[in-house]
Amino acid sequence: MQALALSCAMFLHGVAGFTIFPAATRNSYHNKLATHHEIMSPCEEEWIPLCDNGAVKKKILEEGSGDALAQLGSEVEVDYVGTLGEQDWSVEDVVECWLKNQQGLDAVAPAFLSSGVDGTMLMDSSVFTDEFVTNELGVSNKIQCKKLIMASKRLAKQQQDFPVGTEFDSSAGRGPYKFTLGKGKAIRAYELCVPTMKAGERSLLLCRSDYAYGAEGFRRKTGEVIVPPFATLCFDIKLLKC
Repeated sequence: MQALALSCAMFLHGVAGFTIFPAATRNSYHNKLATHHEIMSPCEEEWIPLCDNGAVKKKILEEGSGDALAQLGSEVEVDYVGTLGEQDWSVEDVVECWLKNQQGLDAVAPAFLSSGVDGTMLMDSSVFTDEFVTNELGVSNKIQCKKLIMASKRLAKQQQDFPVGTEFDSSAGRGPYKFTLGKGKAIRAYELCVPTMKAGERSLLLCRSDYAYGAEGFRRKTGEVIVPPFATLCFDIKLLKC
């Protein structure tokens, strides 16, 4: 977890915290952002999976004109805008991304899988109830039952407090972000995506939280939450140099 936090902090230009930019300061690249409808209702056939579990995928918006793909060990430059993505979790996503981070509750994973507890069910308080957790998931320990219920309620509240499409960071006004591929300087999703890109390519990058800011999210030094825990993220990213 410490390593994840370090790579996340280093990712954002090495600054302490990052800035939410008003619309007036965004550059022409930023103005070409895909609409929130594209982010919330993706056409699955247009998305290219970047890992076996489908937790990271990209959609090419503009083809690159370069001759070669970005290589590990090379310094790259990207423009980007980061927004909160739709938390459309499958049953496997819930287990891998969320349940494994609930201390002492790993043993419930088979019950989650057999009962089909996906993200929608998990965050529906009329379905994910004490009775469901006790009878369907077989959690007889009252403390563990309460922990699951409270954690699911926190997750659901985050969806209201941090709606899909909320911008949390941008390279606009700061210039391109530069980092060396394969050195752990960027979030895992970037390390998977950029090596598949040619100079000039612009893509949407959609990633599950365990390939971004994880179970802790990202906060300013003041404690203000910028990226909530378990947040799915969407980046509009353009590779400028590789």
